[in-house]
Amino acid sequence: MSMALREWYADRELLLTGVTSDVGRALLEKILRSFPDAKVYTIVRSRHGFSKDDRIKNIFLSPRFERLRQEDPNAISRVKALEGNLLYDGLGTTKPDNQLLQNVSVVLHAAGPCDEVLRFCRQLPRLEAVVALSCIFEHDGPITESVDREHAANGPVALVRAPFVGPALREPMPGFVDVLKGSTALMVGAGLALGNSKFQAEIIPIDLTVNTMIAVAWERAATKNTDVAMVYNAAPIKCTWSDLIKNGRRGNRKFTYPTFGLRGMTSMPAVHWTLVLLFEWLPSALCDTILGLVGAKKRLLEEYHRVRNALRSLESISSRPWSVERNRVYLLQQRLTPEDQDAFPVATEIDIESYVLCAAAAAKKYCVNESNISLVKIFRLLFFFLIAAALFFVYFGRYHALAKHSDLNER
Repeated sequence: MSMALREWYADRELLLTGVTSDVGRALLEKILRSFPDAKVYTIVRSRHGFSKDDRIKNIFLSPRFERLRQEDPNAISRVKALEGNLLYDGLGTTKPDNQLLQNVSVVLHAAGPCDEVLRFCRQLPRLEAVVALSCIFEHDGPITESVDREHAANGPVALVRAPFVGPALREPMPGFVDVLKGSTALMVGAGLALGNSKFQAEIIPIDLTVNTMIAVAWERAATKNTDVAMVYNAAPIKCTWSDLIKNGRRGNRKFTYPTFGLRGMTSMPAVHWTLVLLFEWLPSALCDTILGLVGAKKRLLEEYHRVRNALRSLESISSRPWSVERNRVYLLQQRLTPEDQDAFPVATEIDIESYVLCAAAAAKKYCVNESNISLVKIFRLLFFFLIAAALFFVYFGRYHALAKHSDLNER
């Protein structure tokens, strides 16, 4: 590489799609914070009474952008939102907006199907790299570094296939997460998952996903000798589901997640759903019934369903091993300068205990209703008291019956 990554991105104009998605928001934050002279165009639909500019402002005010707001309060001025739709011809943009995109040299697509985006990119005269994000779990059998069923156009195109995206490793802060998804729910011990805990955890921190897309664009632009799309299978954390669960139990003791039930993973569906029904759903339903009787807001079944939906998304992933070729992404890490390796790591050693603990702390801060924690503690104490009382009365009743029977025998 003749030019370091950060130097290559200086003063560039980029088109970013999918800015309202988790990865898209993280990508926007990283670009604005890392490249202070870069200008970003993004295609956003007006929706639910919010204009495209309103939606960008709301994104900028979210917790993920807190660090950026402190370091560069005017960063939003470098973002230009264009009205459009990624499923329409020409991305649904107007001719004047298309003219604004003529200086775009990098396109980062984090918004699902990429056919229209790739078709649109052919019109950009200064284009040097297009990177589209997809999911490795869309493929069967061994997953190689070649174009499979994707309809990737010729040109400076790269496909980044990512595992399940999890909490941040380092940026914008260690463990950051503001949406409860399957990987986070498992790490923080929110409930019992279905899967084989011995398999490798196919999870990648969201900031490493973003770094991979940024670095791949840099490398793809420098690869001048091919018009064929290149594939990069992003690197996951190097541990098993069991490792995450063990560390999650430690984190849960310090940062309790407000749900009932067992924590961990089982590979037996019948056992899984029996335990979930008895120890998660039933206590939540009973608690909501009591809350309703005293005129309080029912909330624990809602949390139960949120956790169940999150953990259900892991089932097809954690129930089988995945054979994935990842040579390119590891070579990419080596090609970065030492400074860029530190600022944009794509494959790095991870302290799993620290990672999970930080994720549990962030989940408690951004994903948990604090009042639910107190409620769950109170109801757990109540249930333990009722169980203890029931056992006492059973034991006392049996003892009394035996004593009475003994008296009768003596007579």
